[in-house]
Amino acid sequence: MLKDSVLEIIAHGAWNGGTVQDNSLYENKGMFFKGDIPVDDQSIRSRIGVKTRVVAPEDERIGVTALSALLKENPIDPSRIKLVIGATNVGEDKYDPGPLIRTPYELIRTACPNAMVFDLYAGCPGFNVSVEVAFVLSVSGFLRAGDITVIVGAENIHRAKAFKPLDTSNIIFGDDSLATALQTTTDSETAGRYSCEPRERFPFGGDFVTDIAQALVRVSDGHHLDGIIVDNRLGQLLHRVPATAARVQHRFVELLHPEECSNGTFHRFGDALAFYELKVKSFAFDIMSLSGGSGVLETIAKAYVESGKCNVVASVYLSREDVEVALHSGQGFAQRKPSGGIVDTHTRTHGCFADYIHAYSENGDIFGDMNGKGVFLYATRGAKAHLVDILARNGLSLNDLDLLIEHQANFAMLPMTLERLMHNGGDQRDTKEAVTDYLANRMLTNIHRRGNCSVVSMQRLPYDLQRGALEEDVVQGYPVNRNLEKLKSSKIILSDSVGAGMCRSSFLQRL
Repeated sequence: MLKDSVLEIIAHGAWNGGTVQDNSLYENKGMFFKGDIPVDDQSIRSRIGVKTRVVAPEDERIGVTALSALLKENPIDPSRIKLVIGATNVGEDKYDPGPLIRTPYELIRTACPNAMVFDLYAGCPGFNVSVEVAFVLSVSGFLRAGDITVIVGAENIHRAKAFKPLDTSNIIFGDDSLATALQTTTDSETAGRYSCEPRERFPFGGDFVTDIAQALVRVSDGHHLDGIIVDNRLGQLLHRVPATAARVQHRFVELLHPEECSNGTFHRFGDALAFYELKVKSFAFDIMSLSGGSGVLETIAKAYVESGKCNVVASVYLSREDVEVALHSGQGFAQRKPSGGIVDTHTRTHGCFADYIHAYSENGDIFGDMNGKGVFLYATRGAKAHLVDILARNGLSLNDLDLLIEHQANFAMLPMTLERLMHNGGDQRDTKEAVTDYLANRMLTNIHRRGNCSVVSMQRLPYDLQRGALEEDVVQGYPVNRNLEKLKSSKIILSDSVGAGMCRSSFLQRL
């Protein structure tokens, strides 16, 4: 146990099966990248950096396998598990109405029947947001010393057939699943005044996003919302990617700022990003609780307030019968800054870009759709403000990090993100050299071997580092994984992920 810690990552368990598939899977299929560039091994490597990916068998529930491995390989007492989160987007079956965590949870239900259990939908940052939820539940005192949180990340993109057959998005993704255990290490006490008023309840309607946003305008009554959490009972992938909360967030912003809508602010990337960074500054994600009812939802919203992380958070219980909106606010709660373990988290959602990654219905089926250019812009241009924020408030700079773990969406995003973080108007050649050194020696890379594993990317990288599964390589001319032995003993680690919503979430560890 680390000195003055509140929450620590203590163990991993993984699905390590599947078939390694090279790029020949997508050659000679009549597929083209934008610009009418034929899809082949060379074009895949040059555009996204993927050489191979891992494909799961259709008859295996890889989330169950990962949780089973966690329990089998680590001395964890299942009766101490108080929180179980399924971090996912598509999961293992896009037609499953959810919550998708219910199948893995069956392995431990008897041992921990009263655990809080839910899915969390926040795009690819879902694991990071799940860590944040466990953190605020620990800091607020809901989780007590010795309590264990288990986060099961599972994405079986190939089994779920998430994209249409000739969609080049298929090329990017690999299947993966890990289960991560975190332990609350301290009995926290908070002091302040919490309230959960006002509330509104109304019937579910066709334009429920606007109905919810209008209710939020009324109940917030001019107060800034630090976050919106939706317990989404609609049970369709269509409403999970992006999280419905992201769409609600943006509709709420549109209602509050009609002048920005009329002058087209939200249709210009730079202006929309700047407006959200200056005026919105909030998170938005969905859960789907196993138990039903608003109890889990309101416990999480309350924890965000009582942890001192937020002043005002809205909760939305969304079902096809009715919708309930509540406002959670607090006064006098101080944010605790532990010196060890998970020390800080930072999540922001920019719902104005929600359509960059979304699910859509066609002829009774559901598929994913990605705006590759938009995602690339958001991932690279949105990084600096976000990462400088969490680093600065912890007295750190990029150079103080021993290890930066970045989401593996497209290899080309990694050097571009670093370039934007490092460039200060000096010689571009110096920046290029610094980027190359940082990428090789202070980061981990596996997209070239496993593809984009969505939510699971943040779990897979540190797990594979510790077990020696990463190897030195060169991707798109950049050396990667050159300092693995030293990185195993990293003391200051920042994990950062970006994805559907659009959402970015980071957490900082001191070990």
